Amino acid sequence: MAELVDPQSIEQIVGVDRHATEHYGRAVSAEQRVYVLHSRACVDSTRDLRVCEFSVALDRGIEHPAAWASWRRLLDRPVVLHIRYDGLLVPDLVAHMANLDVPGEERRG
Repeated sequence: MAELVDPQSIEQIVGVDRHATEHYGRAVSAEQRVYVLHSRACVDSTRDLRVCEFSVALDRGIEHPAAWASWRRLLDRPVVLHIRYDGLLVPDLVAHMANLDVPGEERRG
């Protein structure tokens, strides 16, 4: 089960301020750990953040090939989180495509 992290520390660990509706996360490679920064709406409406759908998805891990394909380029940076149709926790690649350096492709503006 997902572990709770000190609310005073989680924004600093993930690297963004808590968003009103979006969940953010950070996969910290040095710790081999993923942190979830729950949205304000989630914090205000959920008694135990470990039962939030994002925490439940985190419990499934990011090692599954379908999840890892998304995570591997976005380690150690804050990302908007999504839950795939199969329940896997994945970063929002579309929001971060401008930050990815893809050899042989020009960035679209």
